[in-house]
Amino acid sequence: METSDFIKEVHFENTEELFHELSPFGKYKYVLKDYIFRGESSANYKLLPSVLREENKSKLYSLSGMGRVVDGQDEWEYWQQYYEVCALKRFFTLADERGITVPEISFMRNEVLNIFPYFSKMASEKWIPEEFLELAALAQHYGVPTRLIDWSLSHMISLYFAVSGALNKNQVDDENMVLWALNYREFEFRKITTSRIPLRLIKPNYNRNPNLLCQKGVLSCWEYENQLVKEPFRILEDKIIRVNRTPLDELISNYVLENDINLVLSDSSYTILLYKFYLPIKEARTLYEVLTDLNYGADSIFFGFNGVFQRMKDDARCAQ
Repeated sequence: METSDFIKEVHFENTEELFHELSPFGKYKYVLKDYIFRGESSANYKLLPSVLREENKSKLYSLSGMGRVVDGQDEWEYWQQYYEVCALKRFFTLADERGITVPEISFMRNEVLNIFPYFSKMASEKWIPEEFLELAALAQHYGVPTRLIDWSLSHMISLYFAVSGALNKNQVDDENMVLWALNYREFEFRKITTSRIPLRLIKPNYNRNPNLLCQKGVLSCWEYENQLVKEPFRILEDKIIRVNRTPLDELISNYVLENDINLVLSDSSYTILLYKFYLPIKEARTLYEVLTDLNYGADSIFFGFNGVFQRMKDDARCAQ
């Protein structure tokens, strides 16, 4: 990621510096109030939704229950969205048939018996349609890849996810863990202005997923053009839209620059839309011990016995 006036990279040398600067009295105290967070175990991990990761293509095809397209058409955005909605439809249908409560979506309900749903009936020009977001959030937390990216209102919880992944890795001295911070207040404010940036933020219904409640989960979704509203025979007549696998930080940067979005403040500084905080992976054990001392272990972040057992596994890895 290239740093810019509105996207910044910050390198911390150790855990002590991170906790000093990211505190109510530190240099980045305002970040704790106005931003949402995402932790990654490696700086090489791109800010991409799970469904757009190359390594998840086969998983999506399998979960959709549909045959794979041929001749490179799997890189067409139309078919990508087709597989995504088929996977969501299967999740909805199977859960509903077992009496499990799912978000009520009229499109899914009306098309539940159709093998090939009439996607052109969808009214939304955006992908993912608004009415699908709650279902997508629920499905993603049970393993279905979607266009959503997970965030948390808590930087401590996000640091746990960064360090728990790092404890599982063979640590390389020059590698870094990452804490992303996204300025959600700025994005939400701009929704009602002419300088809106097409990133939707979703706070899902916590009562359907206790893990989301424990993790203070929020999700983001970049707005793509809905290709499925086109009739299938029209996709060959129109210009073929290919799947856009650009990471979120680059999407934001490109959109701001291409649309000349003004982020200059009265003091000539810039509104920072996104921070990427780095911490050396060699600090993983120290960071983990601090987080668990502050009650941010897996037993408080994952609901029930799964969280308890994950805490036991994390503790064992940290002790190795």
